[in-house]
Order: sequence, then structure tokens, then C-alpha cells
Amino acid sequence: MRGALLGGAVGDALGAPVEGASLAEIRARFGPEGVRDFAPGRVRPGAITDDTQMTLFTAEGLVLAVRGGAFPEHSGVVRTVHRAYLRWLATQGERSRHPSFERTAEGWLREIPALDARRGPGMTCLSALRGDRMGRIQQPLNVSKGCGGVMRIAPVGLGLAIADPFQLGCEIAALTHGHPSGYLAAGVQALVIREMLQ
Repeated sequence: MRGALLGGAVGDALGAPVEGASLAEIRARFGPEGVRDFAPGRVRPGAITDDTQMTLFTAEGLVLAVRGGAFPEHSGVVRTVHRAYLRWLATQGERSRHPSFERTAEGWLREIPALDARRGPGMTCLSALRGDRMGRIQQPLNVSKGCGGVMRIAPVGLGLAIADPFQLGCEIAALTHGHPSGYLAAGVQALVIREMLQ
């Protein structure tokens, strides 16, 4: 699990400088082989990205849900992960109107300076988490189908205590991304990771 999270963080840091660039643009900047080392981008070369931050806060929420006895009930797990995302929101210098925002002192990631820094977060994640309620599949906050739900979901597939990684992946992604394309992709990713792990 540590190796998968570290590999994802390294890969994301390598890819951050070319996020959104075409293959032609990448080759023009880095040569025919593309990115081969950490390079300048939105943040310093090799820095932890916002995607990695959210992935780690997903993992923190899952660990806290296990410790708090929320498994196997998905609703308790989703609430615990939501509180972890509210802690992530605070690392971005933002506030939430959600009633539990002031009570999100659990966890340990806020104590790590590299995770308590603004890294170019997605606007959908920010706006969804600023609100006064959690997004749900049945009551979506928006119709966003961007990648912000799927990019943070790997820990769900890695968590062997999770009986249905597809469903939980969908529910966690729906906290911020309300379009079926936004949360179903996350469920599929969690399930594929589980299948690979097994």
C-alpha cells in the first residue's frame, strides 16, 4: 500500500509540469522521450501535488474510519472521509460552511508541512467542500464530471477491509462530483485496483 501511494505521488509529481499539455507540446519542451525527471511547473519540481494531497487525505479518512468502527457501514466511512477532505480544504487556506468543519481536529496529515500547503486545487473540489452539506449520489451538489473524483480514489481499492470498493469509490467521489461520469469512473478505478491487488 505504501509503495502504491508513493508511486502515485512520484508519478503525479513527474506529470504535474505537463498536465493539460499535448504530446507535441511535451516533446517540444522535453524532447522525443518526454519528461524524464522532475521539472518546473505550477509548484517547485518534485513537490507534492494537490492530487497527491487529496489521495493521502482519502487514505487518512479510511484509516480513521477503521479505527472508529465505521466499517462496514458505508455512510459512516463516507462521513469520516468527508471530514478528512474538510481538513484538506483547510490546508488550502479555505473554510467550509459544513457544520462539522470546526470539529475536524482528528488525523495527522495537517501536521506535515508539505501537505499543509496550497498546490493548485481543482475548483470543483473547493466549491463542493466549501458548502454546508455533503454531496451524495442521490443528492448531488453539482453536475461535474471532471477528474477530481477519480484522481484521489486509489486508497479505496487498496483497502482490503472494504467489501465493495466500487460502491464506496462512487460515494466518496460524489462528495464533490455529482455527474455519473464523475463518480462512476472513481468506482471503476477502485474496483480495478482491488482486482489488481488480488
